[in-house]
Amino acid sequence: MLAPPAGRGQLPPDMSKLLAAIRAEAEAQLVLPAGQHPAAEIERYQRFLRRQALRIRLAHNKGAGGQEVCQARSLAVDLVFEHALRAVLALSARTGNPPPPFAVVALGGYGRAELSPHSDVDVMFLHDRANVHDAPRPPFMELMNGAWLFNVFPKVQPLVRTPAQCVEAAREDLRSMTSLLEARRVCGDERLFAAMQKRLLAGAVKGGEDAYIEQRLKDQAGRRERFGNTPFLQEPNVKHGCGGLRDYQNLLWMAFFRYRVRTTAELAGRGLITPREQAALDAAYEFLLRVRNDLHYRAGRANDVLTKSVQPQVARAMGFTRGSPRVRLERLMQTYYRHVRTIYELTRTLEERLALHPQPGRLPRLRHLWRAGRQRAAETVDGFKFVDGAVLAASDRVFRDQPHRLMRAFSHAQRRGLRLHPELVHLIRNHTHLVTREFRADPQVREMFFELFRHRGRVGGTLRQMHETGLLGALVPAFGRLTGQVQHEFFHQFTADEHTLVCLEKLDAIWEERLPGCAPYAAIFRKVPRPEVLYLALLLHDAGKGGDHDHAESGARLAASVVRWLRLDPATAGQVVFLVRHHLAMVALSQKRDLDDPAVVEGFARLVGDAEKLHMLTLLTVADSLGTSDTLWNAFKDQLLLMLHARAEQHLAGAIAPAGAVRRDELLAAVREARPSALAPDEIEAHFTGLPESYFQHISLAEVLADLGVVHDFLAAQVRGERPPLAPAIRTEAQPARGCSVVRVCAWDHSGLFAGLAGALTVADLNILSAEIYTRTDNLVLDRFYVAEPATGAPAGERALESFASLARQALTGELSLPELLRRARGRRTAGTRGERVPTRIAFDNQASASRTVIEIETEDRLGLLAALAAGLAALGVDISLAKINTTHGVAEDAFYVTEADGGKIVSAARQQEIRHRLLTAIAELG
Repeated sequence: MLAPPAGRGQLPPDMSKLLAAIRAEAEAQLVLPAGQHPAAEIERYQRFLRRQALRIRLAHNKGAGGQEVCQARSLAVDLVFEHALRAVLALSARTGNPPPPFAVVALGGYGRAELSPHSDVDVMFLHDRANVHDAPRPPFMELMNGAWLFNVFPKVQPLVRTPAQCVEAAREDLRSMTSLLEARRVCGDERLFAAMQKRLLAGAVKGGEDAYIEQRLKDQAGRRERFGNTPFLQEPNVKHGCGGLRDYQNLLWMAFFRYRVRTTAELAGRGLITPREQAALDAAYEFLLRVRNDLHYRAGRANDVLTKSVQPQVARAMGFTRGSPRVRLERLMQTYYRHVRTIYELTRTLEERLALHPQPGRLPRLRHLWRAGRQRAAETVDGFKFVDGAVLAASDRVFRDQPHRLMRAFSHAQRRGLRLHPELVHLIRNHTHLVTREFRADPQVREMFFELFRHRGRVGGTLRQMHETGLLGALVPAFGRLTGQVQHEFFHQFTADEHTLVCLEKLDAIWEERLPGCAPYAAIFRKVPRPEVLYLALLLHDAGKGGDHDHAESGARLAASVVRWLRLDPATAGQVVFLVRHHLAMVALSQKRDLDDPAVVEGFARLVGDAEKLHMLTLLTVADSLGTSDTLWNAFKDQLLLMLHARAEQHLAGAIAPAGAVRRDELLAAVREARPSALAPDEIEAHFTGLPESYFQHISLAEVLADLGVVHDFLAAQVRGERPPLAPAIRTEAQPARGCSVVRVCAWDHSGLFAGLAGALTVADLNILSAEIYTRTDNLVLDRFYVAEPATGAPAGERALESFASLARQALTGELSLPELLRRARGRRTAGTRGERVPTRIAFDNQASASRTVIEIETEDRLGLLAALAAGLAALGVDISLAKINTTHGVAEDAFYVTEADGGKIVSAARQQEIRHRLLTAIAELG
């Protein structure tokens, strides 16, 4: 029968009601008529399991605990095996031959009696025969050889082993060892099961403690790295994520190997954790089990990822029923983060203790660690010792005697490049109550805190440790409020506090040049005279998150309160507040505005005012972007940001770019000198007289020559009559440094040109990063598309570019219609999917450009979206001169520079509404 699961203790009375009901129904439904074989009663067992699954789900819906539900499902499975084998034994008893010893053994999660609704049933049939097929055979063979087992448990893959084979498997494989460690006898011979456990302990556990723990820690590190090395992901994996169920289980596995303890209660009894910590760990584990059960029920299958799409439903199921859906979701996730943080931080502490104290049976109590520190370090400095690369408190009274040491602990660690010992982390966490109003007002405390920001390359890790102890939030409440704060923006991977810490660590990595392609930013960082201003602004840049208001403006107000607390001089304080208030400016400008427009650069340079703020804002921007999501940043965006920085720096230095006419004359002279033999002088003249001044503002000689090349290809083909009049000329060029390929297209201007090209790029499976459209006075259109592979972000492959060229020619000559192009696209791939709906937003901006209107569109990405938008604008006679395309996590954020057919801006409210309606209709038609 079901034993109390290791590490969970006896069942509480309220849990036993559900188990008692399942047992009672088993006695009523699973007892077979005399002489009946289980193989003839498969439907009886299936019906019982279905009824119990329904019973258990209803209990979950009414609020049953996570362990209660898992225990109940485990019991139902146990009872099926027990009653089936009881029937087999009754049949064999008639023969008069007693069966050989056997046992049905639950393994893994089933062994822990923690079967979630759709978890696998891992079972082992234990026997002691040299050949299991020799007569008399163990009774379980009656279930395996027929249809019974695989009809009742379709996914089960049972193991059949002797005790010796169990020991052999445990020696060879970590997973087998761990699974057998949690083995539980379901039914059968107790002595055989006990013999297996005894042999396993003697033959695989004893003497292998160090090797097992080393493998477990290695496996743990690899798993944590795969899941982000943080518990604070916005779509966490409840089982395998950092601070998830597996961390808790892993702790108990290692504890058993080292100290033969199986439960958190035993850990507390041995003094490794306090009763309060034990209660926190067990409460966290219970909460995660209940969340996992709900995820299984909602998916109808095993599912451990708490996606944004399901969080609102899970919130209600977990009892968060008050407030708006957004509030309920935030309460669920904050509770989740509190629990996983408990497991993550305590298990990391305990893992280190296990590695530091390798002698079995000598589990140290907390006070022994200070005594050990006195034995291993000869010198005490400021109440601390420095042992084995860690800072350790010399006494448990170190902070009660001098509360300022709470700050000095981090100063010592940062300056010496050391980490805080887990026991020091534990001690600080228990003394954060000393951070009073008087403590915060102390000038020495303020100076020590601000000093931490002056050490480039060592700030992020220091502040992370400070946050993990709770000290950072106590000291800076503006940051503390971000703890576990859900970020509703679609592109964020982490909670607000974790995002900020990752940003700080990215800035450290830039200084030390540990990131690919970060050398230009490291060079900018070397121009920053006061890194403490930048680091402090980065710490506070999202302090305004958590409301419906402008978080940058709210954050600036909070930053102002922090700099007042720190007593910073007005100039320094002003820089910090400026950086927080405008921390989104460079992303918006570089990715959504025309950087070739002198007015854009001039306006931005006027905003920053001086080179020092420009450098710091650039670094804050790239750190913020790198810390937002692993997939948000790419080489193309990187080049745009560096371009904006360089042009603004030139403007601030007085190196104003020449006017378009002047630049055009300079380029014309250079092109004439470098003229390829194929280019006729009149081709060059037509190009330079037929394009607007904006074309020449920032273009290089090489780019002009490349543009002339594709124009020449088109005109030459037209003169020779080699192609239909509407067939385009196409040239492509890989630009790895920019992380993209440039596709140049030349054709006669006609309605639907841009839409057809965009559709062809979609079908060719190319990601459009940006597009520039130039129309010459002779009706020639020159389009530049900057494209990349959607999966890797690398420059486009040759096969995809060839496919695009073929599709584009078919589309523009009428062989393929735009609807047909999009139909083909749907057959080849699907657009990025999202877990939550994103409302479509369309805005008109007539201030961003002197001569053009900018239409900004944010909507869920759909196949053929760009083509549909372009076709919709073309149908209304709106000309596109620049398209800035950005798609992240299934959401498109596009900006189109447009004019009316007569070259004017779109200023009429009625005209804007007409265009908005047409674009919304085009989007809706895509589904």
